Amino acid sequence: MPHGLILVLASLVAFSQSGCTAQAWYDAAKRRAENECARQPPGAYEDCRARVIDQKYEEYEKARTGKTSK
Repeated sequence: MPHGLILVLASLVAFSQSGCTAQAWYDAAKRRAENECARQPPGAYEDCRARVIDQKYEEYEKARTGKTSK
């Protein structure tokens, strides 16, 4: 099964179980970004991945809104 199809199916499962919350959208976007990092040249992969996976949703939400999520 192609990697992209697995990613789409995993996203659909995650959305169906968690509803379309802001965190679900964030997590899906993060997975897409990680997938894009895998397409980077070997020297750029680690930098790209570090930028993508370093920020937790709570940190993103706090930076976006100026307050913490519940």
